[in-house]
Amino acid sequence: MFKKLLSLMMVISMLLTCLLSAGVSVSAQQTDAAETGLTRSCQDGNILQCFNWTLSQIKEELPNIAKAGFTCVQTSPLQAHDGRNQWYWLYQPTGFTIGNELGSYSDLEALCEEADKYGVRIIVDVVANHLAGSNSGNLANSVEAVFKNNKSTYFHNLGAKSNDDNRYEVTQKNIGMPDLNSENTALQEMVAAMIEKYKAAGVDGIRWDAAKHIALPSENCGFWSRMAQIDIYQYGEILGAPAGNSHETINNPLMQEYAQYLSVTDSKYSSELLSAVRNGSIYKTTGYWNKRDIASDHLVYWAESHDTYSNDGDEGWTKNLDQGVIDKAYAILGARAESHALYLSRPSAKNSQSIYYGRKGSTHYTCDAITAVNRFHNAMIGTAEKYYTNANCYVVSRSDSKATGGAVIVSMKNADVDVSVNNSGALVPVGTYTDQVSGSSWTVTDTKITGHIGSSGIAVIQTERPLIGDTDLNGTIDIVDVTMIQKDVSLMITLTQEQRAAADADLNGAVEITDASMLQRYLADIEVIGSHIGELLPVT
Repeated sequence: MFKKLLSLMMVISMLLTCLLSAGVSVSAQQTDAAETGLTRSCQDGNILQCFNWTLSQIKEELPNIAKAGFTCVQTSPLQAHDGRNQWYWLYQPTGFTIGNELGSYSDLEALCEEADKYGVRIIVDVVANHLAGSNSGNLANSVEAVFKNNKSTYFHNLGAKSNDDNRYEVTQKNIGMPDLNSENTALQEMVAAMIEKYKAAGVDGIRWDAAKHIALPSENCGFWSRMAQIDIYQYGEILGAPAGNSHETINNPLMQEYAQYLSVTDSKYSSELLSAVRNGSIYKTTGYWNKRDIASDHLVYWAESHDTYSNDGDEGWTKNLDQGVIDKAYAILGARAESHALYLSRPSAKNSQSIYYGRKGSTHYTCDAITAVNRFHNAMIGTAEKYYTNANCYVVSRSDSKATGGAVIVSMKNADVDVSVNNSGALVPVGTYTDQVSGSSWTVTDTKITGHIGSSGIAVIQTERPLIGDTDLNGTIDIVDVTMIQKDVSLMITLTQEQRAAADADLNGAVEITDASMLQRYLADIEVIGSHIGELLPVT
């Protein structure tokens, strides 16, 4: 029996060798996805906001986006709009038709298809609170006829908002443009149809602009409960609080209700943390809304937003901050457990009138510090967290019970500094580490984490979790991994426990010839149903 099995394995190996010699190799897409270990869902991974980029520009940049560890890319709004050139016109739609200067619907389909090859998820920014026009309620000439002919039905027509703390005004009045009647079920169905069309194109998620200006079911509006029926990731922009500076007894229940239907931005904590980092000071280690009974996995943080950069005056307060300050804030937020963070590709101009849509922004997101933080975030899915401050540093430490762990340490001191911070609760496994940003050596004991932070002010240290399919645990998936499985099944070698875990391509708890077959198909760029190859080995 052993000889027959061995003979079979030799035949399989010979066939595979012939297949590979005929020109089959690991696709670039699969290699990139495997190297970065991107998360499987939008809600688990960090977001790159390709603000103002065309869809073709995003498509061209996908290899770099995947290598930088971003699970999600957020586009600017793709609805037809009023106006010309400047970025803010994208937020003045004329209806719910998909396609503008950033790309057509077919361009979006092509982007989503290509992004799938890299494991990158596409999130589209959607404007559904208002249409183009004036704060007095007059509609722009380019607004679709169905809205112009039914203004009394599809708009609130209550004038301009004057009190940010008045919840009725926040949801029922104009915020610079005519406010849509979100309570109207026919309007809800128009929006839902657009979201379904996005989903059909391959879009993975929606970012809702001005979400707090659309009322909730408890306020007799069924908009959010209707959108929640669509099986797609959704998060809403909530600037500050739903009712401005009103008392927590008003704001907290409203925010908690939003979180029942979609993820929400913690813009309050994000901006306050960034302010502290700008000032080189230590701030709170707990976000604003997760202290108010909103689960961390329903929160989205940002280092800076397109509003804080692209607006003029006090609203555009981050545009003159050094990119390194933004990176430090992002490192703290992007390393956090469960929640995820957004990183802005800064526009090529600063003045609001000179920031044009269709122009590719900064590619600084590919730097070593941001890449290391994203990969840390992805690798630590499912691990415990301790977030604390010590020795003028922010520390996000992560670990599980299987000696997988690490930390992101961000110094508020000058760059290139030696630091020693507490290993709070001995969460980071004892050992010697290499900083993924600067390459410096770090030592972890059961009480201290000690090393040198380089010029970025950010250090990332971590143990490695293997990729599923990487049988020899060398960091890449190739023909050697297939051969090792074949030899183990034929009793020629015995894989270690760690190697067997990585070789189990379908995660059924056993190493079998089907695992080798799955790897063969993966390397030949053939669809593999039921495979988890290229994903990080889950924490058990």
